Amino acid sequence: MKPKKTNAPYVSSRFSPAYLKKAHDATFAHESVIRASEHCVCFYCGHSFKPNEEAKLSWIAERPPRERTLRCPMCAIDCVIGSASSFPIDDPEFVLACSEAWFGGISRISDGKPVEKLSYVHLILD
Repeated sequence: MKPKKTNAPYVSSRFSPAYLKKAHDATFAHESVIRASEHCVCFYCGHSFKPNEEAKLSWIAERPPRERTLRCPMCAIDCVIGSASSFPIDDPEFVLACSEAWFGGISRISDGKPVEKLSYVHLILD
């Protein structure tokens, strides 16, 4: 449902900037919400997954007393939102509106590119 690509940013008629800002806030320090969610979606790459079935989740430690923030298991960007957040994460227009609002048209969703799995490399430094 995305309009033809222009220089103007995509603006959703269904979701206000204030609502999208609240959704953005729900992607930060949200471990309990993610763990209570049946599924999640990344607003950068579009990856949808079930957090309780994912083999390994990568978390960002926030300053206490804040909870940890989840990175997407596909692209490692920290813009994942869970179904327990009460936002309509299964609505493609909502996902696109969030992606456009946060990344200004520079994301895999905006570009219509397929989701690509990144490989994590663990470094051991002496």
